Amino acid sequence: MRITPIAAACAVLLTMAGGASAQQADDVIPTVVVSGIRASIESAIAVKRNADSIVEAITAEDIGKLPDVSIGESIARMPGLTAQRVEGRAQVISIRGLAPDFAATLMNGRELVSTGENRSAEFDQYPSELINGVTVYKTPDATLMGQGLSGTIDLKTVRPLDLRGRTIALNGRIEKNSNGALNSNTPGRGQRLSISYVDQFLDNTVGLALGYAHLDSPSQQREYKSWWWGDSNNLPTGNKDVIGLKGAEVTATSSEQVRDGLMAVLEYRPTRAFRSSVDLYYSEFDQKRTMRGMMWSSNQWDNVGYANPVVETIDGTRMLTGGTVTGLRPVVRNDFNTRQDQLYALGWNNRLRLSEWALEGDLSHSKAEREERILETYAGLSTGGAIKDNFKFQIPTGAGLPTFTTGFNYADPNVIKLLDPAGWGRDALLNRPSVKDELSSLKLSGARSLDGIFSRIEAGANYSKREKTRTGIENDYNLKNGRAPVTVSPDLIQPSTSLGFAGIPAVLSYDVLGVLAKYYDQVPDRNNNIWKRDYTISEEISTAYAKLGIQSGLGAVPVSGNLGLQVIYTDQSSLGFNNVNGKTGALVRGTSYTDVLPSLNLNFDLDAMSKNAYLRFGAAKALARPRMDSLKAGASAGVDMTKRLWSGEGGNPELQPWRANAFDLSAEKYFGKRSYLAAALFYKKLESYIYNKKQEFDFTGFPNLSQVTPVSPIGTLNTPANGEGGMVRGVELSASLEAGMLWDALDGFGILGSASNTESSIAPNGPGTRQKLPGLSGVVSNVTLFYEKDGVSARVSRRYRSAFRGEVTGLFTDRSFSEILAEKQVDIQLGYAIETGQYKGLSFLLQVNNLNNAPYQTRQGDGFSNGAYAPERYTTFGRQVLLGVNYKL
Repeated sequence: MRITPIAAACAVLLTMAGGASAQQADDVIPTVVVSGIRASIESAIAVKRNADSIVEAITAEDIGKLPDVSIGESIARMPGLTAQRVEGRAQVISIRGLAPDFAATLMNGRELVSTGENRSAEFDQYPSELINGVTVYKTPDATLMGQGLSGTIDLKTVRPLDLRGRTIALNGRIEKNSNGALNSNTPGRGQRLSISYVDQFLDNTVGLALGYAHLDSPSQQREYKSWWWGDSNNLPTGNKDVIGLKGAEVTATSSEQVRDGLMAVLEYRPTRAFRSSVDLYYSEFDQKRTMRGMMWSSNQWDNVGYANPVVETIDGTRMLTGGTVTGLRPVVRNDFNTRQDQLYALGWNNRLRLSEWALEGDLSHSKAEREERILETYAGLSTGGAIKDNFKFQIPTGAGLPTFTTGFNYADPNVIKLLDPAGWGRDALLNRPSVKDELSSLKLSGARSLDGIFSRIEAGANYSKREKTRTGIENDYNLKNGRAPVTVSPDLIQPSTSLGFAGIPAVLSYDVLGVLAKYYDQVPDRNNNIWKRDYTISEEISTAYAKLGIQSGLGAVPVSGNLGLQVIYTDQSSLGFNNVNGKTGALVRGTSYTDVLPSLNLNFDLDAMSKNAYLRFGAAKALARPRMDSLKAGASAGVDMTKRLWSGEGGNPELQPWRANAFDLSAEKYFGKRSYLAAALFYKKLESYIYNKKQEFDFTGFPNLSQVTPVSPIGTLNTPANGEGGMVRGVELSASLEAGMLWDALDGFGILGSASNTESSIAPNGPGTRQKLPGLSGVVSNVTLFYEKDGVSARVSRRYRSAFRGEVTGLFTDRSFSEILAEKQVDIQLGYAIETGQYKGLSFLLQVNNLNNAPYQTRQGDGFSNGAYAPERYTTFGRQVLLGVNYKL
């Protein structure tokens, strides 16, 4: 029998029983009523200090008042965590260098579904006004279900019976984007409204909390994006090795996000022995996105040429950065996308104490739905390529936007007509993806106190059932009258959209839905990619767990913590489709497996050596379930007409999880209630990693829609598979410091900060490949300077992450990767609260998010043979300015 490092650590712990000395209960930290920034810091540090596991925490400054404009922004400031921006918003979170796929998100300790196509939460679904706090578990806890491999994010709502007295909080803000309204008939201003109510009734036996938050927020982005770079550019002799741009797009996008969120908590505690609570979270998120711009292809198959080429050598690669490209057939795009999300989570928790036992039952259900319409329409100079244009261009190889000078007026409806200028075989395209995700779970547990080294035992079981369905409809649209070009009628013309930020004066703008209804006919869905877009994933997970609380000692050093074990049985299956020769057949595949996950958390109280100092150690076996789209049963597979052998590509419902052995060490020193220093080391050894491989596959049961009989059911399938793993390791530093501790004159000033450095040996595309691990930024740092005194508050924050390989939406909405360059974002917040008199409880707020208008920059996902990279995308989102008023009764 092989002894793992985790098992060995647990064995060492058990040997401590003989010399263990009883430890007194943790020192009770007295509570002083404070508010605002300092109250938030004090509460968060108390959570971190008193936890058995290694955790990070943030708490609301007051009811309905987390410090940032979104919950994602707040989470991204925590040590070792960072966010990837989507349309300027902190939408998905990476923990300790691993992509969002490796993290888990809970609400009040319960696993959540997602409106995305995979498991990772989209945090813009959760209003910060309705979240009372967030705890991030960096080491596992055996009592938490649905934990992640990199960490677990637990969103917490308020518990009304934990408070005293009635509280009503009203918040209102108006906001403006510094880019204004880039497209006609789109907003450049928005507003936010929220109300929170907390009260207790019947001698504090009944508690009620209600919260409502409304968001109407504009997003405005200017973007340049290169398609790809390569050689064979029809340049003069001697330039065969020169790398040139093969296509590009310049766009202006305006989005309107309208979100309504509701939170309700009802608690009943008739006696000290029984407590029951029901909590509900619900949100609707509607998005409208208008994009107008221009794109063009300039590859060697388009017969383009170059005049006056400018060639620069960048990192040993000769690149075409200026000149004139001739023979272009630009496409003017008018797109209109909508997305409607609904998400709710309902939980019922009951706790009963019977003599020495504490019993708990928890029942929950959550559901998410997403409906999208992604509509793109095309216009250009003429049909058949009879009219072409020449562009002068200058492309920076570093930061900044390129400049293009066109030869025609692309905003003139007499010049630009509806047609298919690029020869794509359609005149418009409408995609309608849909996602439904549903999860139900039941958890039963019991706990009691013990004597000796183990002070407490908790054991229980959890059963969950989840089903996620993704479907899609894809329709081409063609112009009436045999696809003849059409001039847009004046009643559908809208003010032109400026692309002056990239040198293009303007492009034609029109009512996209009106044009579609008037000029186009729908083409039936050809189902060419149904194997990719339509699937259902079903999972049934049964978990038995036990956790022993530890109160012991190692010599004169008190030791607390826990020793836990989870045994998890998973039964997973998928319904998908097989595509071959335009025909479709259904597939059902799946597997089952069992995981045994031990965990150990130890907290050494070093008070005898250094007052209020702790050393924490964690060791565990952890897992993260595969991406949902990797588990789909669908495939594009068939029998070769000549070789008579099966081959294809598809998903893999028989995938097993990412599994890892994890070790953590953290040293923490506390100074009072609102100051501390901490340093942590972590190491995760992934036993395997999931990447695509061509492997032998038994196609028995696959529908053979061809007329060829295969020589064998065994063929090859390019599919996600469990392959070679590797390690992720890093160091984290974090601190909170009240400056008044150093000098009385600095009372009210303070600083929060963290920095982490992470590295990995994992080859995410398999051995011998050189791509970076998705989501891994080598350096992440956050710093916040604040002042709060006599009602005046100010805060300046800077968030930084170094370059990383990020997941983006590629061609035809497929998954793709880009090298996202380093980001520095600065936010400020100024406030004043009236603390006395008849207006006590009234406060005012000014916030500027993305004060420095930090660009979102990417370069191509894979470098050239010499390791050089070409620029890909440069996007700016503008500054988000908010002015608000809060009132608390």
